[in-house]
Amino acid sequence: MSDYEKIMSTYETTPESEIQSRIKQFQKILKREGIEGALIQQLIDRFYFSGTIQDGIIIIPAEGAPVYLCRRSVVRAQQETPLEIVPFRSFKEVPGALEDLGVRADSTLGLELDVIPAALYQRFASMLGEVKWVDLGPLVREVRSVKSPYEVERIRAAGIQVGKVMETAEKILTEGMREVDFASGLEKRARELGHQGILRMRGFNQELFYGHIITGEHSALMSHIDAPSGGVGVNPSIGQGAGFRIIGAGEPVSVDFVGNVGGYLIDQTRLMVVGDLDGKLEEGFDQARSIQDRVIEAIKPGATWSSLYDLAVSAAAELGVPDRFMGPPGEQVRFVGHGVGLEVDEFPFLAPRLDMELLPGMVFALEPKIFHPGKGITGIEDTFLVTESGSERLTVTDREIIRV
Repeated sequence: MSDYEKIMSTYETTPESEIQSRIKQFQKILKREGIEGALIQQLIDRFYFSGTIQDGIIIIPAEGAPVYLCRRSVVRAQQETPLEIVPFRSFKEVPGALEDLGVRADSTLGLELDVIPAALYQRFASMLGEVKWVDLGPLVREVRSVKSPYEVERIRAAGIQVGKVMETAEKILTEGMREVDFASGLEKRARELGHQGILRMRGFNQELFYGHIITGEHSALMSHIDAPSGGVGVNPSIGQGAGFRIIGAGEPVSVDFVGNVGGYLIDQTRLMVVGDLDGKLEEGFDQARSIQDRVIEAIKPGATWSSLYDLAVSAAAELGVPDRFMGPPGEQVRFVGHGVGLEVDEFPFLAPRLDMELLPGMVFALEPKIFHPGKGITGIEDTFLVTESGSERLTVTDREIIRV
């Protein structure tokens, strides 16, 4: 068994050194922004800063040790996090906890205003009336955007996991099977390889189940999700992903699959076909791969997120497909790449007017896709690590059409 296979099949807690490093980096950001304390409540943010998702509030002061106010399960939290655990029952105990940490009543404090309910914000605002509240969302996403070697190792393992899932895809795809049957075979294999099943997204009303395994003309249908693919799904309440469509020979089969090891995600799309693919669809795949190649050459520290998006759009225009790039005409999404980590929609976003720079350690999926209305979608997606001198592809499946 390889080291990465051991990671896939091992129940582990986050090392204390990893947790302490994350908190230290976040405290630097808090000081930079003049924020005296952060109240972390979103489930995945709690996991990132503590190693557990148990219910409660992590209070991180700009200076000093944080404290985890835990409602349940206290026993589980004590087993999973190195942070100090303080059992609590009521939000009325929060002011006292802040006082114990030396945080003044008239401090500037942060909440994850991008994700917590408005009612929860109002509760804090009424309870701590002198506090000036600021949004922690962008700051949390900033510190999470640069992955540590520990995190990259788990994303690599997820890449190997998806590679093995694609080996299964090549074995089981046959003419006449339903999309849901094909998808369930891949999902079963992923679970055997340690996939947790749940995929997290930070965006409001955004959700995803393993990915989009979609075929033929259905693969050219968009949906509500902020993604360059949709599919019909099994009913309108989900409205995306695999449905009951029968897979035919010669049709594009788009396998957009998100791997997950230890909570860490990787995103990959490959195009499959039973038999031979229509020439225009073959050309569409070559165009998508060509666009990806152009962007890969430009990935390096200091490159702005928007410049990579602009490069992809220019390449699509040069290839004569600007109206079908990243969506069918009139429904195109405005990005070509997105960060991955504990959530599918992390920083960086390769999108217009985002002039932040790439940094070593950032990890993102690059997914140029060409739409063929009435026929399907052709595209490719790989996940990349920004290195000191360029990039490294973390997905391992060959960048070719998979023919069965």
